[in-house]
Amino acid sequence: MRNGWLTTSEAAGILGVSRQHVVDLCDRGELNCTTTGTHRRIRRCDIDHLLAPRLTREQAKSLWLHRALLAHLVTEPDRMLETARENIRVWKMRQRPDGMAARYLQQWEHLIDGGVEDVAAVLTGTDERSRELRQNSPFAGVLADPVRRQVLRSFREYWDRRHVAA
Repeated sequence: MRNGWLTTSEAAGILGVSRQHVVDLCDRGELNCTTTGTHRRIRRCDIDHLLAPRLTREQAKSLWLHRALLAHLVTEPDRMLETARENIRVWKMRQRPDGMAARYLQQWEHLIDGGVEDVAAVLTGTDERSRELRQNSPFAGVLADPVRRQVLRSFREYWDRRHVAA
């Protein structure tokens, strides 16, 4: 691999498929590639995109909203984490102590205690745990309403461009 470009064999090894399957993906336009003479070269980031978990529309929307929180998290970490802690305190009183919501809130408490890096990883992660925790996020009310609306508008435009059939 040179400069982020892979051969079809290298791409196949990463994806765990045959080289011919990678060639077929390229020929069908399902995998971006460039040709050098008769050889195909594939960017590593395009392979990573194929390997990324597929998010539902709601999961992707939640991810966008939580990405918008990052600026606040790094510029005002104490305020952000304290807001989340306060939300958790209030919400825990409304939940059954043995319920799933209470477990998610407990996981958030642990993440917050771990610091900004741990929280940022979940806010932007696409793994199953991050997706589940974002559905029970203690960062409600952090984004100003105009910012939240702009993020949702941007998300809709992005989603429609990428997912609505022409």
